[in-house]
Formats: sequence, structure tokens, C-alpha cells
Amino acid sequence: MLDSEFLKNQTVLFVEDEELAREKLAKLLSKLFKTVILAINGDDGLKKFKESYNSNEKIDLIISDINMPIMNGLEMLEKIREIDLDIPIIYTTARNETDNIIKAIDLNVSSYIIKPIDTTLLVKRISEACEKKYIQSKLDEKQNELKKYLEAVDNVALIYKMDGDGNISFANKSLLETSKYTIEELKEIGFNGLIHPDIPKEYIENTWTSLKKGENWTGNTKFLSKEHETFYLKNTIFKLDIEHKIEYITIGFSTTKENIEKREFQKKVIKTLQEFNKKEYSYKKLLEESSERIKQLESFIPKLQEELEEQRLKTAARQRQLDHYELQMHNVDEKYYGHMTVKSKEAEEYAKNVSLLKQEKAVLQEKVKSSQEEIIAIKKELALLTETNEQKNRRITNLTDVIKSLEDKIKEISQPQ
Repeated sequence: MLDSEFLKNQTVLFVEDEELAREKLAKLLSKLFKTVILAINGDDGLKKFKESYNSNEKIDLIISDINMPIMNGLEMLEKIREIDLDIPIIYTTARNETDNIIKAIDLNVSSYIIKPIDTTLLVKRISEACEKKYIQSKLDEKQNELKKYLEAVDNVALIYKMDGDGNISFANKSLLETSKYTIEELKEIGFNGLIHPDIPKEYIENTWTSLKKGENWTGNTKFLSKEHETFYLKNTIFKLDIEHKIEYITIGFSTTKENIEKREFQKKVIKTLQEFNKKEYSYKKLLEESSERIKQLESFIPKLQEELEEQRLKTAARQRQLDHYELQMHNVDEKYYGHMTVKSKEAEEYAKNVSLLKQEKAVLQEKVKSSQEEIIAIKKELALLTETNEQKNRRITNLTDVIKSLEDKIKEISQPQ
């Protein structure tokens, strides 16, 4: 059944020369389709189809009247079929015209409806006309989805196909990359050339026996690449019978890393065991030597005990002597403590006196400084007074000379002539 959401993503071209009928049906179509393109006759419809065909938004369905001026619906469709052979078209016609219907069938018309148009029937015809494209779109989606799945499998799985004799007819990209062979080389060497020579023939024969019985086989297999590098696959092999042709498909997943890590782990375990055995031997030898040494030492124990007792007696005597010395030292310490107490008090008294002397010295230094400043000031004042006195003396001398000169003049005046 056609999904209504599918139509909402489609574009329809509606060609109708009667304006009222065109506008009325356009409202219905706009509810069903994403885009409705209107044309007034066949010539206008052809132009709009070409414009749409050459653009990104192509027309998905055409609904058209047959009898129209300038260019009728059949003439329009003939031109459109030269461009697109598959686009579905539904004709609307006012009368049942056998000739037109036969020609429309020749032009691959999807359906036709007699006017006046029954909208329910029209929706049904639209669904029928678009169903093929809808199914094709769903099929394309599934094919794209399947393609992505196959690509994903192709990237992670190693797949090859062979017949009952081990002749390889197909190998996917992953197997070719891992084996370093081309498909032609694999076809030439076959399964026996790809399998590692370390695999027992009996193991391979048993596998083929199970497969030819129709049983699926799953297990780990060791292979050899073109460059003689070992790789491992966890395989599932199953039988296919298509048109009486029997083939065997193998789908494998690489376990090379896991197998290499497993082998490396086994090597480490073996190496660890070897080292442990060496250490165990050396420990045993060391234990034997230690036991022998203990026996030797045990023979010295009685003598050592005698020496120990002798040393104990000597230690006791020394301890008594040490106690005596400690008592004497205690007495000396008491005397020394008393002497030091007296000296400490004297030192404190001396420190106080020194502190007082320092304070007095500071006071005296301050007084000396003050006296020096006072002396400097007095000297300045004395120098000033001295200079003033000298000035006065010079003035007195000058006045004395003046007085003497005046006295001489008075004497001269007082003498009789």
C-alpha cells in the first residue's frame, strides 16, 4: 500500500485549460503533494515539464486533460515521451473517446478518469500510478541498505567461494589484501595452496567429509600468504546448491593477532618455567650450603657461650666502675653548677653596669655634641664681635685723629698773633 508520506515528497504537474476546474482540483492536489505545478494547455505543460526536467526538482506525476487548445494532452505526451519514457500520467476527459484512449495506451498512460472527476477515484488512480515509483524507491532503499551491510561485512570478514575440489572461484577484498594474492593467483593455487602446510591432511579430509554431507563447519584455520606470512581465520563453511551447482562459501574473521598473542604468551610461560627451574636449582643448592654452614656454626655455640659468659662478667665489672665514675661526675657537676650560678650572677651584674655605662656614654656623647654645637655658635658670635670691635676701634682711631686735628686747629686759633 502506498504511504501517504511518500506523496508529500512528490511533485505533480496539473494541465487543465478550464480555470475553475484547474483551481478547484489544485486545492486537493496541494494537500496530497509537496509541489503542484499548474499549466493552462499542452504547450504550457510541455514547457514547464522541460523546465522542471532540467532543474533539481523534477516532476513525478502528470495529471492532464486531453482536449485543450494550442496543444492537446496527447500531443503534449508525445513530446514528453521523447524526453522521459517512464513518468506516469493520468488523463482527465469529458467523454469516452476510443481513439484517444487507444493512443493514450500506446503512449504508456497510467490511467484516465471521466469528468466530472470523482476525487476518491482520482486519489486511488494517483496511488496506483505512483505505486511503481514508490515500490522502486523502497527497493532502492533496501538495495542501498544491503549494499552498506555487504560493504561492512566485506571490511571485517574474509570471504571466498570454492567447489568440491577446493578450486577457488571468488574471494573478497579483505581476503585478497590479507593473503597478498590476486583472484587469478588464488584460482590457480586453490584452497590447498592457501592452507598452511602445517595443517594435517587428515584434519582437512575430515572437514571435507562433513561439508559434503551438508553439515556446516566452524573452526580456526591456519593459512599462508603469498609472502609466506602466517595468518589465522575463524571460519564458518557451508554448502550451497544453486541450480544443481554445488559450491562452498567460507566466511572467516581474522584471529591472527589473538593467535600471535597466544603463542607469545605460551613462549613467556615456557621461559618463565625455565627460569623458575633454574632459580629452584640455585635455591636448593643455596639451601644445602646454608644447612652445612648452620651445622658448622652450631659446633661453635658452646665455645661462644663460654666467651659470652666471660664477656658478661667483664661487662658487669665495667658497669660498676662506670657507676662510680658517674657518681664522681655528679659531684663535680654540682660544684660546677654552683660556681656557674655565681659567675652567671656576676655576668648579669656586669651586663647591667655595661648597659648603664653605655647609656651614660650616650648621654655624654649627646652633651658633647650639644657643647660642640654651642662652641661653634659661640665662635661664630665671637668672630662677629671681634669684627665689630675692630670696626669700632678703627672708628675710634679715626675719631681720635679728627679730635686731634681739631685740637690743633683750636690751638692755632687761640695763639695771639
